[in-house]
Amino acid sequence: MSERTQRRCIVLLPPGPHYDRLFNEILDPVLFNAGLASYQFQRDSPSIPIDIFVDEIEQAEVLFADVSENTPEIWIAAGCAMALGKPLVLISSDAIPLGIQYPLIPYPADAFPGDYIQLQQNIADRLSSALAPPDLFEPEPILHAPLEQPPIPPAEDLAPYEVIALTIIDVRSTETGLSPRDLGIEMKIHDSAHLTSHAMNSLKRRQFIEKRPVQLSHGDEVHFSENLFLTNAGQEWLMQYHRRAASQHRSTSRARHLMHSR
Repeated sequence: MSERTQRRCIVLLPPGPHYDRLFNEILDPVLFNAGLASYQFQRDSPSIPIDIFVDEIEQAEVLFADVSENTPEIWIAAGCAMALGKPLVLISSDAIPLGIQYPLIPYPADAFPGDYIQLQQNIADRLSSALAPPDLFEPEPILHAPLEQPPIPPAEDLAPYEVIALTIIDVRSTETGLSPRDLGIEMKIHDSAHLTSHAMNSLKRRQFIEKRPVQLSHGDEVHFSENLFLTNAGQEWLMQYHRRAASQHRSTSRARHLMHSR
């Protein structure tokens, strides 16, 4: 697969031979296995205008950064990625800098080979969680009745599959939100799995949902996931939608009653 046809990962590392080895021996193989083409700003474009800088991040599939040196340029890029809703993978060999509340993948500064093997696995797990298409997962056993299919909304509102996705996120979310994988499984119940990504992108543009990084524990293992959460705007839209649907139902019932009474 050529770099042209691969999904691109923006890579931001501090300068120095240690980080060059980190990229060549640890990161680059992980990105290759994930089907990602790496693009290093500092190496490939040492001087780049800010508009092109932001455009490159917007077109990338994911941004990876090592924040061990607390480099301002790297934090600017990380902030741009978060503002654009791009998946973000951060690693650090130092304590969490500046009190940033974002899950970092730690690794020891004086690491042994085994530490780097674990770092490589942690990066691969984070990338897999952030990039896996939800509709490629096999459905799990259904332990609950599927949500009722919503009525078709007015043309100026959301599409039916977007209403389904928004309702699923509202009903099925926990305190850690809802993973894109689980949303894809729920959408498959409604024969809309192929529209999951379109629904997520549309709802994010309307600011009805947002992605937040969460840390999940399974026994001794810790995993990270970019989960979906309903925003206040999304909750308000759903409330108004259900009020309209209830009002339409009452109006239809009243009209049918009048027709039958004649």
